[in-house]
Amino acid sequence: MNKLMIAISVEWQKIRKLELTYVALILGAIIPIVKFVPFLFQDVAVVEGEISYSIFESSISQNIGNFVLFILFIYIVIAASRIAQVDHKNNCWQLIETQPVSRFQIYIAKYAILLFLSLWCITSYFISNMMFSLLDYFVHPDPAKMVSIDIIWMLKTYLRVFVTILGIAALQLCLAVIFSGFLWSFLIGILGLILNLYFLNAGENFLYSPYNSLSFFKASGDIRGLEHFISFSEQVSVFWTIVFLVVGYFWYSRKGFTNAFMKNKSKILVSGVSLAIFSGIFFILKKPKSYISKGVGVTVKGSIKATFAVDSMHIYSEEFHKKLGVVPIKNNQFSWTTSEKLPLDSYILEFGGKKLSIFMGNGDVVDLNIQCNETEQKIFFKSNRKAEPFYQAKLEYDNGLESFGFNFYSVLDRENPTNDPTEFYKVAQEDWTDNLKKIDHYINPENEGLSDEYKEYRKQLLAIRYFAEIDKYKKLSPLSIADKGDSKEFVDELNTYAKKPGRLLSKDDIYLQYRLDQLLTAKESVSNRDSILFVKLDQLPKGVDKDRLLAKHLGQNIELKKDSASRNHIFTSQIHKIENKDYKNMLYSRLKQINLSQKGAPFPDLLLMDDRGNEVKLSKYKDKYVVIDLWATWCSPCRKVRPIFDTRSFQYAYNSEIQFISISIDENKSKWMNYLKTTPSHIPQYWLPNADKLMDQYKIEGIPRFMIIDPEGKIFNLNTPFPGDDNFVDILDKLKKY
Repeated sequence: MNKLMIAISVEWQKIRKLELTYVALILGAIIPIVKFVPFLFQDVAVVEGEISYSIFESSISQNIGNFVLFILFIYIVIAASRIAQVDHKNNCWQLIETQPVSRFQIYIAKYAILLFLSLWCITSYFISNMMFSLLDYFVHPDPAKMVSIDIIWMLKTYLRVFVTILGIAALQLCLAVIFSGFLWSFLIGILGLILNLYFLNAGENFLYSPYNSLSFFKASGDIRGLEHFISFSEQVSVFWTIVFLVVGYFWYSRKGFTNAFMKNKSKILVSGVSLAIFSGIFFILKKPKSYISKGVGVTVKGSIKATFAVDSMHIYSEEFHKKLGVVPIKNNQFSWTTSEKLPLDSYILEFGGKKLSIFMGNGDVVDLNIQCNETEQKIFFKSNRKAEPFYQAKLEYDNGLESFGFNFYSVLDRENPTNDPTEFYKVAQEDWTDNLKKIDHYINPENEGLSDEYKEYRKQLLAIRYFAEIDKYKKLSPLSIADKGDSKEFVDELNTYAKKPGRLLSKDDIYLQYRLDQLLTAKESVSNRDSILFVKLDQLPKGVDKDRLLAKHLGQNIELKKDSASRNHIFTSQIHKIENKDYKNMLYSRLKQINLSQKGAPFPDLLLMDDRGNEVKLSKYKDKYVVIDLWATWCSPCRKVRPIFDTRSFQYAYNSEIQFISISIDENKSKWMNYLKTTPSHIPQYWLPNADKLMDQYKIEGIPRFMIIDPEGKIFNLNTPFPGDDNFVDILDKLKKY
């Protein structure tokens, strides 16, 4: 150990004048400087309703992926090349034998110096972020900002960055030793960066690239959401560290590739065996972790930190909103376990007026870390089914994995798709094959694969989408031409997936619409389509399959009808044909909601409170068209659109038949009143107590929402366009005609 310390000291003396420590400090601070400095002297609006957050953790985590992938990586490339260049230029490589320490100690000393410099750059990033965020805290005060830090989180994040770059440092030092010129090792490093960017952009993973650990680090996100502290990016990094330290050391100590690995038969044998061992380890390491069931039933547990009182969580099925359980929340912790076998599906967690959709099934354990206030929620989650669609994972899957139709659609987009049907089917089959491979080999940033059940569902859904596009193509083409290019093998393969739909596919909207379309001939599709479909659906054998199809078609029809009489007539004529109670109840609820919200339906005479504390009923404005802005102080889009709503009210001030009003649905009346003091408006302002009742009654899921009530207190338009839209003006201009 003493000799190693001597070697490190000597190596440090060699590179001390290269000023690499200053470069590390500067590069580590680049992102914080670019992020904070331009805005320090600008006015920054306070975003109301934002979840409280640590300014230190936020600033560090926000760009840490980019820092590691770009800045830190470039620094390691430069530093490794500069360290090796000292030996190359001064011919120190040829003087190894004269050193009082071993060759191994010399090489490890170089690697230790490189790691120390990398740590210096990482430390600069962390400290500069903390300094600038603290300065920003005082320059731009915000109630959501907190001067606090989770030390454990900080240490884990710091350590994770360090472990992730171990392999890159070993690789770049190895390259810098092999190539005597600075340029080659630098260019190879840049090539690795380009490969990372390419595969990140393509949504693919190239595991055979040693640089790929940086991509996995960037994609895997905050450590709070990782299944394991030492994640896949760190595991891969440690593997490449060992590989390139071994290769680099032997190359360095033996002064060349041939002497190191190919000088005689024994070295060739050792090299071959070592290559086989490392290849085997890599094969095992890169093998995706298969989905593992955790037993019977489902467990949902975790913690919740909310700014409002929440004492329980309700769990429902998403399809019919059936209650599965009630979970008490004590000391911000909750845990729910059911021995009931739940099918793989989407479920809803409801707590304190909030809703959270999760994807789970029998044998799953879901661990949630929830932070929320009245307007926002931030979730970190762990699950043995994490690779499947669940928040960020769903986005990564849908945007990255499933590139369905890129080549396929390009054929359809040509001017004359009927000219070459053979090419159409050829490209379609190639695209289908590519997508099947993506589903089979998909992994998330933690190297977790999809479960067999979910893979089957995605393949079945993919087949249905291809069938739908093929049908569209045939309708665009003369049938005789399209059939000549038909690939029987391809269509048969699609049929193997589409023939026996699983539970998830059988209730998927895309699949149900495809089934409905398949019941009609091309001629029937353009002539009295809806009536013919009802007749054909009636001829299907009884069962849940028929009920699903009939429920979808009937639901579409009642939504398209413009008056309650025709809507009720078609509903009454078909609803008795559905046997499943869940689908029946769902349709009854939908019919009630549509009739309740249609033009001409009575609107409740809301009891409001004005900004002076006086109670006012909506009927105060009877005999006028009342244009309502439904909003809240915590809603940023609401606040942005209010000035436009004010401007529109000025434009129609001459029209005594139109009255603009604003109704706040804030839970906290004082917040609404305080906002009006700082942001006055000439439009009458009201607050609606118990606004949840109105929101639930009309299924209003988002604000701002604009509505028009007619002079008789009935609904004229329950979902009016935004006041900035031309359609908003068109609707108001026509009011005088009614």
